[in-house]
Amino acid sequence: MFQPSGSTGLIPPSHFQARPLPTMPRMAPTWVSDIPLVQPPAHQNVSERQPDIQRPQVIMWERDVCGDGQEPGRRGRSVELQGSQALSQQAELISRQLQELRRLEEEVRVLRETSLQQKMRLEAQAMELEALARAEKAGRTEAEGLRAALAGAEVVRKNLEEGSQRELEEVQRQHQEQLSSLTRAHQEALSSLTNKAEGLEKSLNSLETRRAGEAKELAMAQREAELLREQLSKTQEDLEIQVTLVENLRRYVGEQVPPEAHSQTWDSERLELLGTVQHLQEDREGLHATAELLRVRVQSLTHILSMQEEELARKVQPSDALEPEFPRKGQSLLKRWREKVFALMVQLKAQELEHGARVQQLKGQVAELQERATAQSQEQAILQRSLEDKAAQVEVERMGTKSLQMELSRVQEAWRRGQQQTVAAEEQLKLVANAVSRCLRWGGWGRISASPASQAPWSLKVSDRSGREAGHWKMQGWRYLAL
Repeated sequence: MFQPSGSTGLIPPSHFQARPLPTMPRMAPTWVSDIPLVQPPAHQNVSERQPDIQRPQVIMWERDVCGDGQEPGRRGRSVELQGSQALSQQAELISRQLQELRRLEEEVRVLRETSLQQKMRLEAQAMELEALARAEKAGRTEAEGLRAALAGAEVVRKNLEEGSQRELEEVQRQHQEQLSSLTRAHQEALSSLTNKAEGLEKSLNSLETRRAGEAKELAMAQREAELLREQLSKTQEDLEIQVTLVENLRRYVGEQVPPEAHSQTWDSERLELLGTVQHLQEDREGLHATAELLRVRVQSLTHILSMQEEELARKVQPSDALEPEFPRKGQSLLKRWREKVFALMVQLKAQELEHGARVQQLKGQVAELQERATAQSQEQAILQRSLEDKAAQVEVERMGTKSLQMELSRVQEAWRRGQQQTVAAEEQLKLVANAVSRCLRWGGWGRISASPASQAPWSLKVSDRSGREAGHWKMQGWRYLAL
């Protein structure tokens, strides 16, 4: 009887002892930690492939053993030895495969951790790039708004400058026209006033000459003085009557009306009467002064006339006693002379009054012209101030335009820096894409693709060698990537 092939010989314990690994697993380089990796599907089915690899060898061994069991007469002891050797080889193969499985599992775990870290880093970088893209978009929007605002401000500035220039030219033209018209009017008025003043001076000189020549003819002013005396006496009588009436009214009002009613009823009338009395007193004083002057004048004229009459009588003596009518002729001649002097005095007085009225009229015209000149000078000052105000407004608008231009230059500089950063970020992103592609190809992956620079957001797509997509990342924004 042959023993079963499975129990022929014992497997030494040394076959089941753990042996050191023949070689260390190949570790990924340190810079691969910064590259996103996706676990290859082939590593996930290592444990599933291992039984498939072992299965044909076990089947072959079983066939050999079964064949050896069916022919006991031909093989014998050698078959049992071969079976034990086959079992030992299978055990060694199983132990090596188990060690390889442990090593592969360790590599898978390391690769998973590395892939997880790379995924987290890429997610953080994607968030930063997205934030940078939003910031750049906001900056572009703000730059466009500022550019539009600057264009509007430039248009407004041009319109304001044109309007201010037109208004300034119009104001200057009107001002020049007003100045020229006022200058002409002032020159004409000045020339007319000069002519009138010269004429008045000539007439005044002639009047002075005539007055000096006719001063001897003032004797007839006695009648006027008498009339003035009579008027003065009548005025004094009327004033005394009015004063007496006022005193009587005061006493009557004081006796008949109580103090309260008097203060309430006759206050206004009392004020009016007091004003009338004061005015009459002033007129009385003026009339007294005028009467005194006229009296002195009449006395002087009377004295002059008496002296002239005596001298005339002394010069005209009757040379012959046969002419008794000569004194009467002299008296009549003197009387006519006095009448003529009186008429001349009246005419001179009328001329003086007319001259005074004309002088007052001319003074009023001069004052009016002076007021007009003052008003024109004030208007000129107002126009000058308005012109200065317009110039100040134009200067303020110019300063505002200058500040807007400076703001636009700053915005353009910021936009230029953003463009430079964008170009640099695109270059860095291309370098990252190339580096990731090389790493993935070195690790067994097919290829990596990136969207073109003109598209946003950027995206990285990783696929295996069969063309199946293994990973896809979107990156928004722009930022330098440190590899």
